[in-house]
Amino acid sequence: MNILILDDQLELADPVRRLARLHDWQPHFVGSLQELELAIHAQGRPALVVINQQPPLTAWELGQRLPRLNVDVPFVVLTAPGSESGLDHLPGVVCIERPMSGAETERQLAQALNRLGFQSDAIYPQGIIGNSKQLHEVLVRVEKAAPGDANVCISGESGTGKELIARAIHMQSARVDRPLVTLDCTAIPEALIESHLFGHVRGSFTGAVENRTGFFTLAHTGTLFIDEISEIGLPLQAKLLRAIQTREFVKVGDSKPTRTDIRLITASNKDLRRAVREGTFREDLYYRIAVVMVEMPPLRDREGDIALLAEHFLGKFAAAHRKPVPRLLPRALELLETYDWPGNVRQLENCLEQAVVLCENDRIDVSDLLLGVDASKERSDKQAELPFGLTLQELEHRYILQTLARAGNNRTQTAKLLGISLRSLQYKLKAYREGSFDPVAQFERACEVEPSVGV
Repeated sequence: MNILILDDQLELADPVRRLARLHDWQPHFVGSLQELELAIHAQGRPALVVINQQPPLTAWELGQRLPRLNVDVPFVVLTAPGSESGLDHLPGVVCIERPMSGAETERQLAQALNRLGFQSDAIYPQGIIGNSKQLHEVLVRVEKAAPGDANVCISGESGTGKELIARAIHMQSARVDRPLVTLDCTAIPEALIESHLFGHVRGSFTGAVENRTGFFTLAHTGTLFIDEISEIGLPLQAKLLRAIQTREFVKVGDSKPTRTDIRLITASNKDLRRAVREGTFREDLYYRIAVVMVEMPPLRDREGDIALLAEHFLGKFAAAHRKPVPRLLPRALELLETYDWPGNVRQLENCLEQAVVLCENDRIDVSDLLLGVDASKERSDKQAELPFGLTLQELEHRYILQTLARAGNNRTQTAKLLGISLRSLQYKLKAYREGSFDPVAQFERACEVEPSVGV
């Protein structure tokens, strides 16, 4: 299907292009009302008409000419800020004030399409879902950065979807038909990260029984995504910097350099600028990887996206578990929208899968969400407060237990939220029980809750 855009200055070219892709539309630009009328008669009925109303085109002229087109087509008219268009009374016409930024223009156009009955604007490629202003700004930045080869650094809390953004950049780049290779630094012991990055030759260290191909080689001609790059120690950061600068590296135990052609994308849930100030991350490496910075907003700041994500996850998990799609009761949705979501989208996904599995009568109530909190956010926050005067060890103990409770006693989810391995979490919980100091019992008494099962 075609859409027609009356915009003699082509100001709407970028905002309209992505929305057209989402709806599988072909955009055609015209420069006047006369050209618009000719295009409608020549091409047939379009799916949509978008008009960027600017002088010399007036609202009065639009009000006179649009009804004469005699075509049942929805219209979106962008007007000057603060102006009265007088077109809202026309059937099928939605008027919006022309925003200043491209990202806001796209967001408002998407909302106008919702009002006209077009619903697919909330789901983007690579599984990115949302219609908030914050997410739109990220996607506009991604679209600008993707076509080139500039290094991109994605920052954001755990669970915000940094890997999805990395994949979106790769899929919109010139390397889309080449490999996208992902290295998660938190899943590899620090002593082995260099071997995973650059590879090693047999016999280079104890346990190196065969040659290993590194991720720099695997990603040759494609994209290398290094997740949680802040976990790399300072000595290896120097080698990584040289590899990024020269596109040459040396395998562990080898002396011959190897060349590679990659597009580098990195991510971190830590503030790398703060890490630079604290001396735990090289400043020169930071400026090398952060040519383009993309900051993923936490879920709690993405206004309106929680309901869209919830609807998507309910359908996804209902199909996966062969159950009817449950109905989310209003009070349950209210809890989802007021909850703080320390684990962001990943935690919301986990919460709703549990709810789909456990709910009865094909509906989800507050009791099915298993958030580990009361419906009242204020009471939850009060219970989560830690008393003053704790030692660092006690603070760690209690914070781990608090996170475990808020994750519904799900140890795997708790380990992800804390940024540690499941084995490390289990070791700590066991140590708490076996030690003379039992913070588990003290914390449970302080919060006046039932003892956690399986701790």
